[in-house]
Amino acid sequence: MDKSKTKIYKSYDSIILEALFLKYGVSKYYIRKSVSGTVHGITPDSIKRDYETMEKANKDLIMNLVQKTL
Repeated sequence: MDKSKTKIYKSYDSIILEALFLKYGVSKYYIRKSVSGTVHGITPDSIKRDYETMEKANKDLIMNLVQKTL
């Protein structure tokens, strides 16, 4: 048997990508590359930090809504 040749791709939250697109005015491709760590510099670091902050806030909001409904 051969190893599995399927690649697992990381999917990014499209709402957060859109918000970062509006904030920074750069392409969504550049934002995805910045979050993955492929691009280096000051702006990609800021984009990555903002993405992580927004993702954490989004998860917290969802958990709060789940707890309220239970």
